[in-house]
Amino acid sequence: MISSNQIVKTAGALDFETKATYNLDVTCTDDLLQTTDTYVVKVQNVGPKITSLPTASTQDEWQTAEKLLTTLTLAEDAADCV
Repeated sequence: MISSNQIVKTAGALDFETKATYNLDVTCTDDLLQTTDTYVVKVQNVGPKITSLPTASTQDEWQTAEKLLTTLTLAEDAADCV
């Protein structure tokens, strides 16, 4: 969305895997003339952000059973985290 002289909002989330570049045709008019130019938005491919990883945990020694240490919260769908 363009408001006055600023591009202030996209129609949805920008996703590099879906589309890496968007071309916005911007047209300005006055009472007599019209000018059109293209503005290019390049989407950066960034990895998911882990937003809840503690710096450490304390565990008793000799743990042999599987134990949940922490649960991660990710900023985007990242099914391939290992």
